[in-house]
Amino acid sequence: LKGEKGDHGINDALVVGTTQSGHTLADCDYLCDGTDDQVKINTAIAALPADGGEIIILDGTYNITAKINLNKSNVTISGNGNSTILKRMYDSGSSEGVITLTSANYCKIRDLQIDGNKATYDSSNNIGIRLTSSSNNNTVTGNTCNNNTSYGIYLNSSSNNTATGNNCNGNAYGIYLTSGSNNNTVTGNTCNNNTSGIYLITSSNNTVTGNTCNNNINGIRLTSSSNN
Repeated sequence: LKGEKGDHGINDALVVGTTQSGHTLADCDYLCDGTDDQVKINTAIAALPADGGEIIILDGTYNITAKINLNKSNVTISGNGNSTILKRMYDSGSSEGVITLTSANYCKIRDLQIDGNKATYDSSNNIGIRLTSSSNNNTVTGNTCNNNTSYGIYLNSSSNNTATGNNCNGNAYGIYLTSGSNNNTVTGNTCNNNTSGIYLITSSNNTVTGNTCNNNINGIRLTSSSNN
């Protein structure tokens, strides 16, 4: 996977690689080195134009010591499936994802492996992917969000999003919608070996279909006026 703009059909694409996998600046726009790798990823996000673009993260393990802060709309962050690993290397002081969308709309997070690394980092604030503060009309697809102390994928006050084709295993909650996260679609995900596979609380008019939820205490749970 290489980042020529023409390969992706998008005018504004920036590529992130890591020396840990043998990448050089000939392969990418931003080169990580295994230390505080979110700094280069956040710099790439900030460098995108106001109307968005794409961040392509090449194969490798990226050590994340603070959140990847997606606070801009119309941005795609894409990897190469389980070959692109974002590994949590810190405990969050407040509820926070390795990737956190804050008031970001029409974004796509796809084809990444997010390793919550809960054997070492076990704060209850640790989340894989977090959408919050009216992050609407986004797509979270094809990701693996495993071993997070709390949530694999977490939607808070965020509506009209799609979570599809993700694997969320070994978390407290696989996929969790709360606080008026309405009109979302949760489809075709695998949520195994969590406390709850898919959990909706005070969130209505959602569609939950075609998911696999095995070996959880609760497979799919709706509570507290999660209607329709």
